[in-house]
Amino acid sequence: MISIGICVAAFALAYWLGRRSLWQGIAVVLTVGYAYGIVRANVAGATHLLFDASVAGLFAAQLWRVLNARNQPGLYALKCWTLALIAWPTVLFFFLPGDVLVELVGWRANVFVLPFLLIGAELDEEAVYRVAMAMAVLNIVAGVFAALEFTFGLRMFFPYSEVTDMLYQSRLNDTEFIGMRIPATFVNAHAYAGTLVMTLPFIFGAWIEAKTRSHAHLLTAALGASLLGVFMAGARTPMIVLALLIVLVTLSGRLRGYSWVSWAVVIAVVAWTVSSDPRLQRFVTLQDTQFLSDRWNSSVNSDFFDLMGEYPFGRGLAGGGTSIPYFLQDRFQANFVMENEFARIVLEQGILGLFLWILFMVWVVIKGVGPTSDSRLARRLVLATAGAYFLFALTGIGLLTSVPQSMVLLLGVGWISVRQPIPAAQVLPERLRADELASSA
Repeated sequence: MISIGICVAAFALAYWLGRRSLWQGIAVVLTVGYAYGIVRANVAGATHLLFDASVAGLFAAQLWRVLNARNQPGLYALKCWTLALIAWPTVLFFFLPGDVLVELVGWRANVFVLPFLLIGAELDEEAVYRVAMAMAVLNIVAGVFAALEFTFGLRMFFPYSEVTDMLYQSRLNDTEFIGMRIPATFVNAHAYAGTLVMTLPFIFGAWIEAKTRSHAHLLTAALGASLLGVFMAGARTPMIVLALLIVLVTLSGRLRGYSWVSWAVVIAVVAWTVSSDPRLQRFVTLQDTQFLSDRWNSSVNSDFFDLMGEYPFGRGLAGGGTSIPYFLQDRFQANFVMENEFARIVLEQGILGLFLWILFMVWVVIKGVGPTSDSRLARRLVLATAGAYFLFALTGIGLLTSVPQSMVLLLGVGWISVRQPIPAAQVLPERLRADELASSA
C-alpha cells in the first residue's frame, strides 16, 4: 500500500503543479526521476511505476494544451514526427504476437516518453532558465548521495535485492563494494552519468546568463558536482560527451570575467580530484584500442543487416533488448541482442521503424542548426549533446528508457526544433548582461 500511495502522490503532485505552470510540472517529474532508483530499491511493489505515474500526471495537466498550442515554425512538423513515432509501434502492439504484458512493457519503452518532444517545444526562455535551476539543485543533491556512496559504499542506500542485482554487478573493483560504479539516487551508474551530461547544456546556458550572483554561485556548484558525478559513475560514453561539452563551452566565446575564473576553478578542482583517485579514472580504458575495436565490432557488424532481412517487421516490442522487470522475466524468452540502439529498433519496430527514427534524427539536426531567439549557448550545447547520443546509439541501448535522461533528451530536442530566429537587436543586450554580472561579482 505504501508503494501505491507514493505513486498516487507523484501523479497528483505532477498534475497539480503542472496545471500551475509547465516548468513546475517538469521540475516535479525530474525530481521523481532523480529519486526513482533509490526509492524503488527501498520500497518494493508499485514503485516500479513511480516515474511513469509522475509523467502521466504532467501529461494529464499539460498535453492537451500543448497539442492545441499555436503553431510556431517547426511545431507542426514536430507534431507529425511525434505522431508517426508513436503510431507505428502502437500498430505493431496490436498485430504482432507475444505475451501482452511483455509487449506492453515494450510499447512503453518505445512510446511513453515521446510526448516530451511536444512539451519541450512549449518551453520559452524563462521556463528553460527555471528548469535549469531545478536541474542544478537536483545535480547537487545527487552529488551528495554519490559522494557518500563513493566513501562508504552502496549498501547504506541500496540494499541488495532482485531490484538492485544488476547494480551490484557493475563494479570498478571485483573484490570490494566500495569500488563499484556509483549510481547516486538513480537506477544505475549509466543513468546517473547520462542524466548529468544531458542536463549540463541547460545548466551551462543558465550559468552564462545567470540573473543574480546567488544563482551564478549555485550553478557553478552544480557544474562541479555534475562533472565529478560523471567520473564517479564511471560510464565511458557520457565521459566522451562531457569532454565534447567542455571543449565547446571553453571555445564558445561566451566566458568573460567571473565566468572565466569560475570555469577555470571548476576544471582545476575536478582535474585534481580525478587525478588523485584511481577509482575516478575508468576513462583511461578508452586508450585501449583493442577494447574499442572489439566493442565497435560487437555493436556494428553484418549481423545488423541480417536482422533487417530476418525481421522486416520486428519480432515484438520487447524483443530487441528492452529491459524487462524482474517480475515478468518468467514470461520473457531472451533472444539475440546487440548493444546497438538501431539494432534494437529493427528488432522491435522493423525496417520502417528504423527509417522513421533515422529520418527524424536527421531532421532534428537540420532544424537545430542556426541562430535562435533564446539561450543560444544552451541550444547549441543541447544540439551537440543530442547529436552525440544519436551517434553513440550505435554502441549502446537505452536511448528511450533511461530515467530521467531520456525525458531530458526529448525535452531538449523538442525545444531546439521550433524556436524563432534571433532579432539582431537582441544580441548586444544579452552580452551586456553577462558583462554586468561579471563586474558585480
